[in-house]
Amino acid sequence: MVKNAARDERDRLKQAGLRVDVPTAHYGSREEVIDAVLANLSAIPHVRIIPLTGASAAEALKDQVLVREPAKVKGVVKSGASDSAWLRDVVALASSEEIMIVSSDGDVKKAFAAWRRQVPLIRKREQLRAALFDITVDDGHAQAAIVSYFLKQLPADVPSGDDSSFDIGRIVGLESAIARRSDGDGTSLSTYGASVTRLVALAGIADVTVEHDVPDDTPVAPEPRGYTRPDSLGTAKHHVAYATVFFLAQGEATVQTPLNDGDPEVSVIPYENVMVRAQLSFRFTDGAITAAAAETDATALLIQHEYDDDDEAFHALTDALTLVPGLELDTDPFGDSDADLNGSIRGIPAQVSVDARRDSGDWSLSVALWHPSQGGQERELDAEAEVACTYNPDSWWGGSRDGFQGPDGYQISVTAPGLSTNHGVWAVPAWLISRIDWSAFDPNEPA
Repeated sequence: MVKNAARDERDRLKQAGLRVDVPTAHYGSREEVIDAVLANLSAIPHVRIIPLTGASAAEALKDQVLVREPAKVKGVVKSGASDSAWLRDVVALASSEEIMIVSSDGDVKKAFAAWRRQVPLIRKREQLRAALFDITVDDGHAQAAIVSYFLKQLPADVPSGDDSSFDIGRIVGLESAIARRSDGDGTSLSTYGASVTRLVALAGIADVTVEHDVPDDTPVAPEPRGYTRPDSLGTAKHHVAYATVFFLAQGEATVQTPLNDGDPEVSVIPYENVMVRAQLSFRFTDGAITAAAAETDATALLIQHEYDDDDEAFHALTDALTLVPGLELDTDPFGDSDADLNGSIRGIPAQVSVDARRDSGDWSLSVALWHPSQGGQERELDAEAEVACTYNPDSWWGGSRDGFQGPDGYQISVTAPGLSTNHGVWAVPAWLISRIDWSAFDPNEPA
């Protein structure tokens, strides 16, 4: 559970565009961990840590013991003191009109109602940007346009120098990703530089928001006073969309290997299993993308093909599928049994079906894309991809009685027409995205 929770939090930080390094510090006690976390938070600009007061702690404990809102009982366990405590200290510092709480916990609203206080503005994390700025969550129009924009340009070489025909900003992180992957693998490679050389396919889009009616920053020559251009059709509408975009990519690294005679050998090693995550903005003029720009440095990662357990492999696949734009699919199709399910793509006349099968620790999935038939009454199969997770018996170290399970015990294989086999589970969303007709987007399309 701890491992899965840490993985989820790491993924959220990565999707937010934050660099997540492998922890190198070792802490001797729980207090040292707490001190390190508080120190890191305090170093963030405009972040203030509110200390818990004794009075709030005492009242919060009373809430829990007496089961006063926001406290509650789960079975025979009473909970809610922690929520009550921090809420009490927050409202002691500012009025409800001055507070916005970022939370999806319904108990927060219950607490203010029980205390007969005005409920402050409460927003979920994904609603935060829209609440702070003149930005709305995309209804699918911008998302479909961004997908079409990249599908027309990919694959593409990563530009160098002044070439700006296709630029997602500076790409960092590949060298450190290679170093982490090769650390402890028994090789003596030393990496002296790595770079992403090619973007192969679009693998997903997340967190699309739209800023409306932005000023037109296109330079225009001034007209004489009182003059109106005879061909003017009025003022163009300009919007800016922001999105996290994921690409399948390729890269290379310059490495040095020591030889027996002491002279090192320098070579260039290609890496076919690269993922790039970019925070981008897209300028729309009258509904069409006219410019794209990087909001920050893009990050490169190495995609893994082996996992420590079958559940970890499965969650990697379902996490990747959630980044197919508009795909509404149950991301947990089976627990310990087989299952079949269908999912729709919002605004697109297409469906995705998943046929899941388990066999002990192994599992397999068939992911199929369907389009409506010409008559519209039935659906026709467009294509199908197969994903298999199999146990590698060589990952068991030692004898059958005194041995133990080593890392990377489960291997992923993916097969489909026209699908890249170098990018593991991430090849599946890229394959789906490439086969969908995004020009057919209609927000009124029934699911």
